[in-house]
Amino acid sequence: MDADNRYDLKDEIGLEFNERCKHCGKHTKKHINRLHGEVNNIILVIAVLISIAATLVLWHLGFIWGAVTFGIPFIAWQIEKKKVSDFNKLMIN
Repeated sequence: MDADNRYDLKDEIGLEFNERCKHCGKHTKKHINRLHGEVNNIILVIAVLISIAATLVLWHLGFIWGAVTFGIPFIAWQIEKKKVSDFNKLMIN
């Protein structure tokens, strides 16, 4: 499930959805407000790969920039953290 807010998610799956218990395997209904967003690690891995490539290119050109190496993943992490926080704060009545 990939939605920016609970209202978009409600349009996609409805107010309740079936969830399979990780321990017993039974299906139970869960309200959409009980969902919690998590940071997308794939985006962070992509940001790290881009920063490594940019660092290598800049190093080859004679620049040594630690800001690129650490800045790009940090900015991507901050953006993802903000999106998750916004999603988790918004509840549907």
